[in-house]
Amino acid sequence: MAKEVGAVVAATRILRYLATHRRPAGVTEVARSLAINPSTCFNILRTLAGEGLVIFDTATKAYSPGLGLAELAASALDGVGAVRVVRPHLEALADRFGVTMTLWLRTGADRVVLVDRAEGSAMVRIHMSIGQRLPLLIGALGRCMAAHAGLEEAELARRYALLRSDALPPFATFLRQVAQARRQGYAVDADNFVSGITTVSAPVRDGAGQPVMAISAVDLSARLDRAATLRLGEAIAAAAEDVGRALGARPAANLSAA
Repeated sequence: MAKEVGAVVAATRILRYLATHRRPAGVTEVARSLAINPSTCFNILRTLAGEGLVIFDTATKAYSPGLGLAELAASALDGVGAVRVVRPHLEALADRFGVTMTLWLRTGADRVVLVDRAEGSAMVRIHMSIGQRLPLLIGALGRCMAAHAGLEEAELARRYALLRSDALPPFATFLRQVAQARRQGYAVDADNFVSGITTVSAPVRDGAGQPVMAISAVDLSARLDRAATLRLGEAIAAAAEDVGRALGARPAANLSAA
């Protein structure tokens, strides 16, 4: 395992703290909240300010996220390339089914982040914020990820035990849903992750068969009956397969044994 660079880890934690804190914070507050040496925290913040990644307010002596972060984020999303590839699919599905469509990117071993969305034309729509992060195994997208990630059952059980949702199914039920997602190409979560909300997801896999993204629909459960959910799931699965081919993945038939 590669050795981590402490200063880089600390800088990353500081940037994430400022990004989620919703208000400027001083050195003492940041250092205390993250258990970082105050002197080290000050030097890192001063360096980040010099690079334009954070802004320092001389009046309040507080730091907040800088425009440099937005520039990096935009470059990262452009680099993924998949956002541009998936966008037409999201818009078409949102228009066809009147749901909110989302694209989730797998980041690291146990997280996904929302990188794009398209909202349907329904009068009442569910809005989700770009940049939102979720555990890898949560909701319908979690069933899809688990279906193809190659994780041992013991590891799945360990991660599943850490999840929090409105009505988390028993692990045995989760495993059956994972197997179903593997067979049919999509997964459904009705009222488990969030009460009253249904999500339908399909995985986008890379050339090795690993799930790298998930295309998901989210809507009020009252608007998605069994037939509508089936049609939606099949359409999302087809879109995910198209995206996988466009990004160089093997055809789904070759991935079934992965």
